[in-house]
Amino acid sequence: MNERVAQVSTLVVVVLALVLGWFAWEHYTRAPWTRDARVRADVVTLSADVAGRIVSLKVADNQHVDKGELLLEIDPERYALAVEHARRAIEVARASEGLAQAAIISSQALLKQRQSEEQRRRTLKQGFAISGEEWEKSSTDVAVAQAELMRGQANLSLATANVQLASAALTQAELDLQRTRIYAPVSGYVTNLLTRQGDYATAGGPLLALVDSGSFHISGYFEETKLPRIHPGSKVDIALMSGECFQGTVQSIAYAITDRENAPGNRLLANINPSYTWVKLAQRIPVRIEIDPDYAGKANLRAGTTATVTVRE
Repeated sequence: MNERVAQVSTLVVVVLALVLGWFAWEHYTRAPWTRDARVRADVVTLSADVAGRIVSLKVADNQHVDKGELLLEIDPERYALAVEHARRAIEVARASEGLAQAAIISSQALLKQRQSEEQRRRTLKQGFAISGEEWEKSSTDVAVAQAELMRGQANLSLATANVQLASAALTQAELDLQRTRIYAPVSGYVTNLLTRQGDYATAGGPLLALVDSGSFHISGYFEETKLPRIHPGSKVDIALMSGECFQGTVQSIAYAITDRENAPGNRLLANINPSYTWVKLAQRIPVRIEIDPDYAGKANLRAGTTATVTVRE
């Protein structure tokens, strides 16, 4: 009797071990969950469009700012002078354009007079009242007046072009002046602020980083064997290492990752590793997860922190 009980007990233990082993296999190799997940957010790197000394810094490290809020100001004096210079250049160019227009009107009047004189002398010449030399002189005067008119028109075109160039220079100067003031392009948090008032900003040089507060999401890296059970719209449970738990929704699944075994070789030919590893680990594919908008602690999330993600099947 005791022997039979021992056999039954052994059989039950073996079956239980097999069942537990099957569940462990499903959980660790097939079930769509991962500990390899991170809180992510878009980071906007703000740079100066113009160079100059920073005369005003309006923010502090880790401060929240709203979209359109003034962050810092670069010394505007030089750019204000450039605007004033461009305005005076426009006035000079327009004055030159006015002189050219007046010269054209004068040339047109002179040409009309010379043409009238040439017509009268042609009539007198036909009646032999004047010599041919006098008529030729009047014809020459007409040609000279026409040349003067053409030169005046060319001068007017040049003056008009100078006005347009001066206007463009004014627009550029005003734009440079506007860009001495840097505003927040999104609402978010200033992070790792190293810029100080009095620093010299160079055009294109980074000044500060702004974490977009509306862009927080989760990036989960799932093994490729688990992807068939993950779909856009799938609900997920998220647990941060710090203890917070909340829900989310799968937004998208990445379509490509780097193939480390196929690096470009000589002349862009495939560089295939000649050795083959028989034990292959499943590749991890990034999955983007939207955080539940009703999660009350969303404002306390920190990009880069670790999370565990479980997909509800």
